[in-house]
Amino acid sequence: MSQMEGNDMQTRTTVVDTELLLKVSELSEAILRGDFSKRIVSDFDDSPLAKIAVYLNQLSDQVQLNSERKTHEQTVNSFIDVISSFANLDFTKKLPISENGTVMDAIATGINILGEELQQTTASKLELETERNKLKEAQSMAKVGSWELDASSLTLTASHEAYRILGLDKNENPNLFEEIRKKVHQENLPRLVYLIRSAIAKKEDFIVEVKITLDNGVVKDVLCIGEVLADEDSSFVNLKGTIQDITERKQIEQSLKEAKEFAEEANNAKSKFLANMSHEMRTPLNGILGLTEIILGEQVSDEHRNYLEIIRNSGKNLAQLINDILDLSKIENKRLQLEDIPFDFHKTILATVNSYKFLADQKGLTLSCHIDPLIPLEVMGDPTRVSQVLTNLISNAIKFTEEGSIAVRFTLHGRRSEELTIHGAVTDTGPGIPKEKMDVIFQSFTQADDSITRKYGGTGLGLSIVKNLLTQMNGSITVESPADPIINTGTTFHFSLILKSSGRAPAETPKSSLPVKLVFENPAAILVVDDNPMNLLVAKKMLKKFGAQVTITQSGYDAIDLIKRTQFDMVLMDIRMPGLNGYETASEMRKLDFKMPIVALSANGYEEDLRNSIESGMNDHITKPYTEAHLFEVVNKYITMGAIYSGKR
Repeated sequence: MSQMEGNDMQTRTTVVDTELLLKVSELSEAILRGDFSKRIVSDFDDSPLAKIAVYLNQLSDQVQLNSERKTHEQTVNSFIDVISSFANLDFTKKLPISENGTVMDAIATGINILGEELQQTTASKLELETERNKLKEAQSMAKVGSWELDASSLTLTASHEAYRILGLDKNENPNLFEEIRKKVHQENLPRLVYLIRSAIAKKEDFIVEVKITLDNGVVKDVLCIGEVLADEDSSFVNLKGTIQDITERKQIEQSLKEAKEFAEEANNAKSKFLANMSHEMRTPLNGILGLTEIILGEQVSDEHRNYLEIIRNSGKNLAQLINDILDLSKIENKRLQLEDIPFDFHKTILATVNSYKFLADQKGLTLSCHIDPLIPLEVMGDPTRVSQVLTNLISNAIKFTEEGSIAVRFTLHGRRSEELTIHGAVTDTGPGIPKEKMDVIFQSFTQADDSITRKYGGTGLGLSIVKNLLTQMNGSITVESPADPIINTGTTFHFSLILKSSGRAPAETPKSSLPVKLVFENPAAILVVDDNPMNLLVAKKMLKKFGAQVTITQSGYDAIDLIKRTQFDMVLMDIRMPGLNGYETASEMRKLDFKMPIVALSANGYEEDLRNSIESGMNDHITKPYTEAHLFEVVNKYITMGAIYSGKR
């Protein structure tokens, strides 16, 4: 209730003078008995009750002078009846008023007005009491009590709920301020006292959480909010505020914190598991693919070449599966970093599509691609991830399409300043996707039909990765099936890419600097450090094929001894080695002022692995399994540059 409403109610309540009302009732009864000698003696004001008293005095005078006692007996009796009903809080009765304007009419009018004011006053009291009960109930439900502190005397008053929160009985009239000081935990008390003193001295509001211990030993968390009350000239008066029991909330917060920590531990455990599994799988896979590639480069029979091609393709599929799982883990943990570099959009798309031409031809499928000429040649974004999205969609289309065609289309959907919205679509003529499966195909490890895994293979990660990649690139993806409603077959995946225009034409692609045969221009002495004999063999064979002089060792300690005695142009080193790992070995080499390039050959491919390699003093990081071409490209870059290490980047 507002202050104005409270003042109005107070004004209406003071209108009724209880003593004067009693005198009016006594005079009315005296008149009814025929005793007209009594008068009401009082300091009269303009209230309805005072006017009734004046009129009753006048009535007594008239009746006494005119001796017309019986004439007014019935009227006076009705006066008494109505006034008596007021005592029972019945304000509905009204007295009739004639048009003669007599004293009796004046008295009746005054009584009617009095009844109306009494009714309003009583209603206001009932309304106020109702509001107080509602406030009390609300405070109890919210566990919020109110308080007020007199700054001069440090006298603290509080609501019923505040007492309940503090475990105190209001009827015992305790020194509330001292009781709170006793109950607040010692580590919280100095701050609470400081905030109260600061509020009084500086007229500052405050908010603080403290722990209290009740007399029965129960510990509660409470939130105290204090607000400065000042008078019209802004001089300080006192403090008011609330106290809330937030014990349950703090318990929920603690539970959520523990659940979050548990989830983070689980995620970390999963990441470590994936990293370990990735390392353990990539290490032998590097040997298989590396040796296969080396043998394919030699003279072998057509039959054996066919077998080797099968081994290589199977190994690549396994490597892709490992990459998919790691990509999904990075996305889920928000550890996947997107590049924002200029690239030729048309060339990237065509290269990706063309890489599937052979596979499509083998199945007798037509693979076509159309790129809207309005799309700029050079854009800004992550070409690797754009290609990955398209790769997954095309490989899926080829996998599930037995006959017909696969069409890839890109159109410029919108342009705002330098931001480009590109719409992509991959349409196939396969059997289509059941309507009830459309919502689940983008979930991890989910496919449209369980029989698909048995018939076509796969893990169901591709579309999940596509959706997450597009989401991270501020794009989206939807599926339409059947793509052809007439013959009820086919599927179209619609997706959007948000890229930026680089604002310049793409530079002409330079001719490849790699020779036809992967051979170093100048001889190079290279040290290879790896605890796995197969990986040592693969690296040694490839490097010798490039024309390098290769020294191998399985120990970080031996590698350090070797660089002390021998001049090497480069070191290729595994990371996970017993004794001294790759990071530690590289760091020790730099301490010995070894300036030549050090490149990691590691089965670990997370961003933090690449970062750790650089921070340990290495120049670059090659992830296993690697191809001859990739190994040559990286090694040749540093040898050709004659790179000298000048410190951590």
